Amino acid sequence: MNKAGASVFQEHLELDRRHIWATLRSWMEVNAFKQLRKGGKRRHNWDLLERALKVFAILLKITGMYERGQAHAADIRLTELEVPLRQLPPSFDGFTILHITDPHFDSMPGVAEKILSLTDGLEFDICVLTGDYRLSIYGKFRQVLPSLETLVNGIASKEGFVATLGNHDTVFMVDPFEERGVRMLINETIRITRGEDTIYFTGVDDPHYYYTPMADEALEMAPDGCKIALIHSPELYDLAEEFGYSLYLAGHTHGGQITLPDGRPIIKHLNNGKQFAKGLWHHNDMIGYTSNGAGSSGIPVRFNTRGEITRVTLVQALSSSSSRSL
Repeated sequence: MNKAGASVFQEHLELDRRHIWATLRSWMEVNAFKQLRKGGKRRHNWDLLERALKVFAILLKITGMYERGQAHAADIRLTELEVPLRQLPPSFDGFTILHITDPHFDSMPGVAEKILSLTDGLEFDICVLTGDYRLSIYGKFRQVLPSLETLVNGIASKEGFVATLGNHDTVFMVDPFEERGVRMLINETIRITRGEDTIYFTGVDDPHYYYTPMADEALEMAPDGCKIALIHSPELYDLAEEFGYSLYLAGHTHGGQITLPDGRPIIKHLNNGKQFAKGLWHHNDMIGYTSNGAGSSGIPVRFNTRGEITRVTLVQALSSSSSRSL
């Protein structure tokens, strides 16, 4: 088979895999199933959680804490990380990634505009988004599209925008996002080249609610080399490390959103990898970062945490990693 024929075959294969995935995810969404990685499934209890959060919001208002929590939620910050990767090709030394996750654009006004203010005057090599674009886990979603367009039109990203879905998202977002210039990674890998050097980005579907073996397959099938995993939650950390990924970028946990005074999350919402619920972490030779996320979930408040977007600068492993908030 010549190169042209191989390319057409690969495109059809990816299209077929997307169709299979879309059918599985649609079924899980309609039936409100939470598919578990280690087998079995159960219905998620989001409605029950929403009722509990409404009661909690009332208590915060009675005690005068609600406005304080809102102010903390609106105080989104830019975190800068310098991450040393042993497999990073020389041409990618200094490569910058803007990581945005959990913006929940409809959770509170002005999230997209705040993100733009933090990125004003900055240029990135690529912008990656790792899920949870709306507040609810079901129902309408088109209300988030204007905010997405604001980011796409306002952020300077040389290689454009790539994204994965979170557990608050729907299969029906894929086409509208791609129509707006965001390359959705649905259990897929893309390559970025500079001269003869290459790095890979693999994006898989949310493993918290919507796990399928197609996520494992996508991680395993990626070519050897410097690979970066884009996954909504840190729950596939062990597989990513097993299959040779250098960096794992995730969100989902909001850093706890409401934590103890020392920053320890009260609720992590993780089935696996609970030790990686926030911040910079290592698993053997793989580096990971679980972002606090830009938005808020449930009710628009934060206590002892702040929302964030993250600029990740890749460097060859002669440098040491560091992080700081601006």
